[in-house]
Amino acid sequence: MITFASPGLAAAAAAAVALPIAIHLLLRRRRRPVEWAAMDLLREALRRVERTRRIERWLLLAVRCLLVATAGLAIAAPLAGSDASAARAVRTLAVVIDDGAASAERIGAGTALARSVDEARARIESLAEGDRVAVISMSRPSAEVVATSDRAAALRRLLAMASSEASVDVAGSIGAAHAVLSHPDAAGTERRMFVASAWREGTVGSMGAIAAPAGESVSAEVLPPPGAEGANLRIASIEAVRTAGTGPEAPASVRVTVERDRGDGPLRTTVRIDGPSLVAPVERVVELSAGESSRSVTLAASERPVQAGTSSRRAVVARLSVDAQPTDDASATVLPSTERLRAVVVDRRTFDQSSGIDRLSQGEWVARALAPSDPPAVDVVMVDPAAFDARVAAGADLVVVSQPQAMSAAQWDALSAFVLRGGTAVVLPAPREDAQAWTAALPATFGVPWAVSISTTMVEPPVALSGERTDGSTLRVLGAELAPLAAAVDVSRMLPIDVGSDASSTQLRCADGRPVLLAWTPPGARGRVLVSTVSMDPSWTTLPLKPLMVPLWQEMLAEARRNATASENVRVGGVPTIDRAGVAELRPVAPDGGALPGARSIAVGAGGRASSSIERGGLYELVDARGASQGVLAATIDPSMASVRAVALDRLSPWLGSIGNVTFGSAAAAGDGERSLQAESRGNQLVPWLFAAAAALAAVEAWLARRFSHAVRRPSVIAPATRVAAGSAA
Repeated sequence: MITFASPGLAAAAAAAVALPIAIHLLLRRRRRPVEWAAMDLLREALRRVERTRRIERWLLLAVRCLLVATAGLAIAAPLAGSDASAARAVRTLAVVIDDGAASAERIGAGTALARSVDEARARIESLAEGDRVAVISMSRPSAEVVATSDRAAALRRLLAMASSEASVDVAGSIGAAHAVLSHPDAAGTERRMFVASAWREGTVGSMGAIAAPAGESVSAEVLPPPGAEGANLRIASIEAVRTAGTGPEAPASVRVTVERDRGDGPLRTTVRIDGPSLVAPVERVVELSAGESSRSVTLAASERPVQAGTSSRRAVVARLSVDAQPTDDASATVLPSTERLRAVVVDRRTFDQSSGIDRLSQGEWVARALAPSDPPAVDVVMVDPAAFDARVAAGADLVVVSQPQAMSAAQWDALSAFVLRGGTAVVLPAPREDAQAWTAALPATFGVPWAVSISTTMVEPPVALSGERTDGSTLRVLGAELAPLAAAVDVSRMLPIDVGSDASSTQLRCADGRPVLLAWTPPGARGRVLVSTVSMDPSWTTLPLKPLMVPLWQEMLAEARRNATASENVRVGGVPTIDRAGVAELRPVAPDGGALPGARSIAVGAGGRASSSIERGGLYELVDARGASQGVLAATIDPSMASVRAVALDRLSPWLGSIGNVTFGSAAAAGDGERSLQAESRGNQLVPWLFAAAAALAAVEAWLARRFSHAVRRPSVIAPATRVAAGSAA
């Protein structure tokens, strides 16, 4: 492309300006001097006239040169603003935008995503004709994205972006950008990458490795993180804590844990819960003192009676007061069923009618702890090991195996199927056996990664239980009550189990660190299996005789009921599988049960698997092919993915260094392109004025040419000299 800044065009312009000068010099008249008598008088007269004629000729030459230069400028002015862009190579730009959960952070009058979009828009608009651009989303990176020379289409894709509530894939999006820049269509172009994000903890996560590109490195401009504005609290967890065995008339109790995400001083917020089955919303104020990281609050709300023949939409949505990050201010959960809890205890029947507590079997100790009141609030069914099968386990919330050595391979398979469907199984050592032969079936059935001994061991002297709560403990509801209750319990015999590196599986331990209660979720299962290293028998431990026995088993039963509804509580970004027959659609609903206009429903296939991932948190009604409700699903975001904790630039620089030649810039970095556009605009504005000046100079040149040609009669300046030469006096 030839522009005003091209050497060829500049040479042509110089030649055009020099042409009048050359013509003037070449066509000058060459006179041959001829001597004659009156020559002296004429020479004197001509010297006087020549001074005037020389001025006229130089003035006319200057006007003609200025005319040619002005006309050239008028023609070249539209190209003047594109000098810089034309002098460089064609560009291929890959724009990567952070549209994950953390991008909803409020920054100034907008959001982090709006800031990224504005910066990217400035860079796309500064591209010249023929440049190519691709826009890549961090939440949905695709290797199939290609660059296009249609800037308008790229801008439409950019401006249509909205903050997602799912996690982002920084490495995947950078990889997609490298794929665009290494495409054969980008060969021979100036390859650039622009990465826009607020770079909060929710985006960078654990800073996983970003693969270095193969071949030639690219220039990458990264938008630096902005300053943090305001504090932020988030809902770390929400769970139903209805007391086991209570009926539908009891309040729905929900425990909400509020966690500090940003800010060090005292923080105050309001927790509000609402749901389709609640009579009215409930609110409660939560305050965190300076330095306090989290606090839990329990809210109780009355529910509407469930009409016979209808499916209840029993779920709640908790919200916090608005702060710096709205995405993590809401979370939802499905309330457990209000039907009576049912536990199956697999134990051999005894026919000893004596009343001493030393005559109670292990299963009877467990049954008493599960149903301590009269009448019992929990249905406890005692089953002989020989009679246990899948039919017996159906409908149970908890299955306790008190005589595992009497279980056949088929019965272990039935227990495994029960756990896979979402049930909770508890396996206890046989109290009267020194050799626990059943331990070989434990890893074979559930795939536990522990080393389980076959022989029991005595603990001398007896060791007390530890009251320390572990992360994710089944007994977390017991809270501060666990420490004094556990300290009163001694363990004198146990089955050694080495958990190795799986320390998170320990739910309860002895004071010396040996595990007492372990939890394991088999691969692909919705339920869990709990394994006790201590038999519920006074010859092993004083636990059956101590107050901890009842709350321990009550909480395991309540946890089993909560696990049974785990399939109805899913994470945003996942593809749920619905285990209820006939469900054909997941329909978004508001917290009060009303419809959400504009929200997209998700189809459910014949196998119960949703057709796409869930992109927004909240409640989704399970609707069958006839349009009838079959329950509700709660989708929650991962709070860590929405974290807006600031990340220091010195941590980002080495992590992002593998992208290419990285520079951190802002809107000023796009100045070259913007100045080019401004120059082009100014050049276009000058065009009319330059053409008007050229027209005026043309008119002046025509008038001067005629005037200085002396084609009109006028008094001669040499007439007096001529008369003198002729001998006539004035």
